[in-house]
Amino acid sequence: MDKERILEKSRKENKNQDEMERQIRIEGESFSVLITMLVGIFLLAWKFAHGEEYHDILAMFWCSSIGCALYRWVIRGQKSQIWIFAASLAFLIYNLVKYLIGA
Repeated sequence: MDKERILEKSRKENKNQDEMERQIRIEGESFSVLITMLVGIFLLAWKFAHGEEYHDILAMFWCSSIGCALYRWVIRGQKSQIWIFAASLAFLIYNLVKYLIGA
């Protein structure tokens, strides 16, 4: 094999590895968010069932929604996400205020 073929083969192998690592990272992050959401839903139900304030848990959910909408709006250029971002931000502020004043 000549040098160019070896380099080309190496580039292709490394590209696939980079794609594999990227896919594993994305799947891991998605799984992590799923588990966090499930635990959050459990805590929200527990607090609601026991008459405890639950605005702290809802604030965490809205933070996640804001992060996703902000990424899609700013990084991916999906302008329609501004509405989801704005609504999520409003709900986040509402729940943070409710949590901080203890209502």
